[in-house]
Amino acid sequence: MTRQLKPEDLYSIRLVDDPQISPEGERIAYVVTAIDRETYDYKRSIWIVPAKDGTPRRYTAGDNDTHPRWSPDGTRLAFVRGPLGDVKPKNKEERERGVGKPQLWVLPADGGEARQLTWLRDGAGDPSWSPDGSAIVFAAEIGAPDDPEAEDGQLEDKRVPAVRTIDRLWNRLDGKGWNYERRSHLFRIPAGGGDPEQLTHGDWDDGSPAFSPDGRRLAFTSDRTEERWTWPANDIWVLELGSKRLTRLTDETVYAGPPAWSPDGRQLAFGASRRRHEDGYTELMVADTDRPGSVRRLTEDFRPTFGDAGIDDQRVGHGGPDLVWTPDGKEIYSQASAAGSTLIYAVPTLGGVPRVIVDGMRRIYAFSMDRERRRIAFASSDPARPGDLFVRLEDGSESGKTDLNATVFQETGLAQPEEFRFKGALGWEVQGWVMRPVNPSADQRLPTVLEIHGGPMSMYGWSFFFEFQLLAAHGFAVVYTNPRGSTGYGREFSNAVNGDWGGNDFADIMAGLDAAVARGGIDADRLGVAGGSYGGYMTNWTIGHSDRFKAAVTMRCVSNLASIFGTGDLDWILAIDTMRAVPWKDLDKLMARSPITYVERMTTPLLILHSDRDLRCPISEGEQLFTALKLLGREVKMVRFEGQSHDLSRSGHPRSRVIRLRQILDWFTSHIPVGATPHREVARAGAAGE
Repeated sequence: MTRQLKPEDLYSIRLVDDPQISPEGERIAYVVTAIDRETYDYKRSIWIVPAKDGTPRRYTAGDNDTHPRWSPDGTRLAFVRGPLGDVKPKNKEERERGVGKPQLWVLPADGGEARQLTWLRDGAGDPSWSPDGSAIVFAAEIGAPDDPEAEDGQLEDKRVPAVRTIDRLWNRLDGKGWNYERRSHLFRIPAGGGDPEQLTHGDWDDGSPAFSPDGRRLAFTSDRTEERWTWPANDIWVLELGSKRLTRLTDETVYAGPPAWSPDGRQLAFGASRRRHEDGYTELMVADTDRPGSVRRLTEDFRPTFGDAGIDDQRVGHGGPDLVWTPDGKEIYSQASAAGSTLIYAVPTLGGVPRVIVDGMRRIYAFSMDRERRRIAFASSDPARPGDLFVRLEDGSESGKTDLNATVFQETGLAQPEEFRFKGALGWEVQGWVMRPVNPSADQRLPTVLEIHGGPMSMYGWSFFFEFQLLAAHGFAVVYTNPRGSTGYGREFSNAVNGDWGGNDFADIMAGLDAAVARGGIDADRLGVAGGSYGGYMTNWTIGHSDRFKAAVTMRCVSNLASIFGTGDLDWILAIDTMRAVPWKDLDKLMARSPITYVERMTTPLLILHSDRDLRCPISEGEQLFTALKLLGREVKMVRFEGQSHDLSRSGHPRSRVIRLRQILDWFTSHIPVGATPHREVARAGAAGE
């Protein structure tokens, strides 16, 4: 280590995404995402590396190339190319040709010129090859704008404010904006070029297309229920391409993920969670393609949840589950998350206990396999690697194919977390970690920040968290835990938070802090607390119920469970399904669990970070808290990020992300003295609220 990690180092981080191994298993295509510090653009390009020995090379020339997909014979690669930045069409002709929108391209696998396949007004994505390689199915949005005159005015630089008429409950989505004008449907286009054929129609969204092995049918996800604009969730559908006959396989009670065909075409596998009253768990399910309603789950009492439930500050959302059947149909490979790790499992299709295929303390957020299922290409993160490419060969050996961030981290060094377990509320076992600065002195106690994750149905774990590393690099220990509500510890554990925000989850979090202090090396008189989303709610709740902390940072928070109702993209689900209350009948219940109710008790200096285009937890949640604390004469500062969404910390404008990190670091260092203090006899930290 030659220097201290700093917020600006975020600009240097590069990430691997979407690894796709070729059918014969010899080559891996993957996406590399990097930040251009001069333009503040995220640049994405597709690279190729041999599965065994060889050097990675850049494969596509575009600055925003994603979604690489090999043709069945491995001779071509389809991908999606988008513009760099916000490119606007100059006239109606350019708009109709999709200028400024992502489009589908095809490139010869051995080199040559890439060829554009689609020119759709609103772009194209999610490509899937037919088994014979003659066609590609993809998803594309279609539909008329609510206010055509306002849209036309943009082409002529006229100021024509749009007038919107809303008649459905779910009408917007964080990170996207308005979603009620256009519908996503499936199209088929010849791989050699031609006019796309629209395969699905209607006032609903279709996606995640997958061809049957014989190429005669197409499985996909779609929500065509009457309540799709109130309680959105996807079912599994099958389209017979010849007759156009449609069959729904699921019963409208689940939220189904992308389907995967069995080798004989008789079954479809998919991950599915509850449509209503979410409990944080995704199960692996199988349905017979000729028998609607034949869905069965493959596991009983399996603690991991299928898919990637991990959370960090390098990528949006969660990955998978990516499902791959073995050639004999006896097993399905899938990601599953438990106890802070997301790994690859083989799940027996006729019943039995899943077995781990790719192990370790890490987060595998994407993978693919070759045709014979001999080799696995996967993208993985751990506390020392933000996201790199690995391959597991047929002999079980594993090798890293990239180490994209070695140079910057050789200069700065990285801290390693220590895992610990403790007893939370009701005697339940809870998992946590302490991340200390590199090479701390054994006889010193450190200032410490307690971090609380969002969700709450997600999990901290063995992944790279830049914010944590930054705090550790500047002299702080970081404590983080997976209290009840977190996934990866069984359905009862994650479901226990519903209706009880600020209850036993808060007790778990504070018990975790006490346990970390008891382990030694933490100064109980120099504590900070921080969190985002649900973690922002819990940060607000914490400083309204405890005066143990010298400083706090709340991000994209919830402060008022009554007033958030009707202001976000899906907030009625939070009220009705999570808190089991509505403000016109249960106002007292919602306010009793709202941090704003306890604002007079808040004396901890508070930094509020919020994006003004956050549709998940609208900025009014932060504004209410700021206004109340200012009127009470408390120390509070609010930093607003213009044009950013709920996912600012993971995918927002790079400059805004760096400023956010700088604000967090400056707030804690200005309120909590940094520099280790010698050990002395320390009494056990007091209980929450004392």
